[in-house]
Amino acid sequence: MLQNFQFARYRFTYTVQEPLKMPSYKGNVFRSRFGYLLRHIACIGETERSCAEECQFPERCVYSKCFETPVPEDSIILRGQPYAPHPFVLEPPRTGQLEYAPGDTFTCNLTLIGDAINLLPWMVFTFDQIGKRRIGLQNKRGQCQLNKVESLPAHDSHQPQTIYTAETEMLTDDGLILRLDDVMQAAPYATDEIELEFLTPTSIKVDGKWTSELTFEHLIRNLLRRIRFLSYFHCGEDLDVDAPALIEAAGSVAHKLRLNWLKKDRYSYRAEKSVPMGGFIGKVRYIGELEPFLPFIYLGEYLHIGHHTAFGHGQYRPIRSCKDNIG
Repeated sequence: MLQNFQFARYRFTYTVQEPLKMPSYKGNVFRSRFGYLLRHIACIGETERSCAEECQFPERCVYSKCFETPVPEDSIILRGQPYAPHPFVLEPPRTGQLEYAPGDTFTCNLTLIGDAINLLPWMVFTFDQIGKRRIGLQNKRGQCQLNKVESLPAHDSHQPQTIYTAETEMLTDDGLILRLDDVMQAAPYATDEIELEFLTPTSIKVDGKWTSELTFEHLIRNLLRRIRFLSYFHCGEDLDVDAPALIEAAGSVAHKLRLNWLKKDRYSYRAEKSVPMGGFIGKVRYIGELEPFLPFIYLGEYLHIGHHTAFGHGQYRPIRSCKDNIG
């Protein structure tokens, strides 16, 4: 299962050079600057319309590979849909700091999945430009220097590997390429209870409606779907599991919730309208036969879940010892 699935995690560390202001949740700022500058750097067209309608090399476009991955006409899944899921996950700084002064530092993490790892040089250059061309709230942006890029291991017990520094301005290699076996090294072999803490707003639809009633069946349905799509479109391998049987078994796992819905919106300059970006945060405990589901749960920690993962949403972490955390 998932023999070809691979991903890599990177941490970008910046030093502030000019005063700037950030919102409390910084995913919108980083995602907007990332998309805008990558298109500006990679696209040879003069306008967005020419990029969409007149590009002579859409299959080679770095921006398209990241933000508008096409669904092949002969695809066995998502046929008829315009785009496949993004092959990256953004993890913006999780800090409430709003004002930044020269000398302050902050980090932003980026996970690249499958073939997108080959785009790392483009990613490093784009994130360097994010700092040089200023980041922050509109009209309150400041310049920053990208000091270094580190390749992160699957677990904190291992040391990160520095692959780029401002002094050399050289990218040494792709860093640590991670697989499911790396993820599962710290996972329990068997357990009948697990607690997940949702760290960033998580938006999941059930029967066409947003929900914060995250049953175990809903969790597993969404994880299986996301992992399958990422594996199929970006790693060249379909997910070889009996999904209906797993989903049926997931229905027998009990849950205890302590989740709160956060109502958030962002203004999309591309769509010229406000876009809902709400989601739930908090903790949920699952009790039952969990062993068959552990690979998907622990892999999902790195891939996030639900909508808006390109903004950092849907980030959760399994809590190894979950006794007495939820009443």
